[in-house]
Amino acid sequence: MFALVDCNCFYVSCERVFDPSLEGKPVVVLSNNDGCIVARSPEAKSLGIPMGAPYHKYKHQLQNAGAIALSSNYELYGDMSRRVYGVLLASVPEIEIYSIDECFLDLSGFVHLGTDGLMDFCRQLRQNVLKYTGIPTGIGIAKTKVLSKVANHVAKHSVSGVAELITDELRDRLLANLAVEDLWGINRRLGLRLRAHGITTASQLSDANESLIKQIMGIVGVRIMHELRGISCLPLEAIAPPQKHMVCSRSFGQSVTTLEQMHEAISYHAARAAAKLRHRGLRASVLGVFLTTNRFQPNDLQYSNSLSVSLPTATNSSQVLIQYAKLCMTNIFRDGFSYKKCGVSLHDLSYCSFQMSTYSFEN
Repeated sequence: MFALVDCNCFYVSCERVFDPSLEGKPVVVLSNNDGCIVARSPEAKSLGIPMGAPYHKYKHQLQNAGAIALSSNYELYGDMSRRVYGVLLASVPEIEIYSIDECFLDLSGFVHLGTDGLMDFCRQLRQNVLKYTGIPTGIGIAKTKVLSKVANHVAKHSVSGVAELITDELRDRLLANLAVEDLWGINRRLGLRLRAHGITTASQLSDANESLIKQIMGIVGVRIMHELRGISCLPLEAIAPPQKHMVCSRSFGQSVTTLEQMHEAISYHAARAAAKLRHRGLRASVLGVFLTTNRFQPNDLQYSNSLSVSLPTATNSSQVLIQYAKLCMTNIFRDGFSYKKCGVSLHDLSYCSFQMSTYSFEN
């Protein structure tokens, strides 16, 4: 038995904990350099503000609606995430951190409580998180991780904030009305491939031929299919192995020619990389920076270079990574070129010193 805990509008909720005056108001949180909208309160969503939209396109609309735009504070969000997980670990022996605002719980030790008892337990768990951290959550309960994700979508629209998808009858009724693209692990591309074979709903995927699904999606698709049937194929990964490296880069919309512009760009990428590290509970020991001109413009002068440095200590601090990224960029930047792309790479990744399996919210 699994449960998925998802923090509601997490970045906005974190800001509201420290500024209660934001409650009930349309609020958006912006990415580094205040470029894009990365979080929206329910009130902001009701204005039709899309996720990831460039802030400048909706700035006047938000201002006219009395909305509040906040710069992101990833140090705060990371700390609040650890507090939420600490509260959960005080009541549940094992959790799997899926992202900064989502985690799976192992409820196998609570099955004897029955469906009603599990619901009551998770309602109390949700109240504990709200009491000790101020963060509202939704909890979905099911026999598999994929189904718990589906149950969590239902929980977001329920009064109690908790929903279960345990009985076969309830599961079948919900899956029959759920688009296949709305399932965890199925993106738009896979959704189109499934639809080409007449598989448009989660129920149809559950009932599909295993050989066909393996042909379309590989073994991952077969596991999702079995999970939809209530057969657990994705065990809880309390401590997953860390990834080996990470890269954050992007091509420029317009050519960059000055070191000042390049410092701004590389700082953005370093901050993004630091945020990703914190989200995954990781830290980096080596940082690399690269830049390149547009090789598809053969008439332009061509230049590319990279530089890596070992950090004094493993870190996921935005301030530290930005500092070393700018130093590296200063060393490899050359005047007289029109640059198309730059980026940051992080290597020798390891978990942070605390282990979530023993972390307490009292720490």
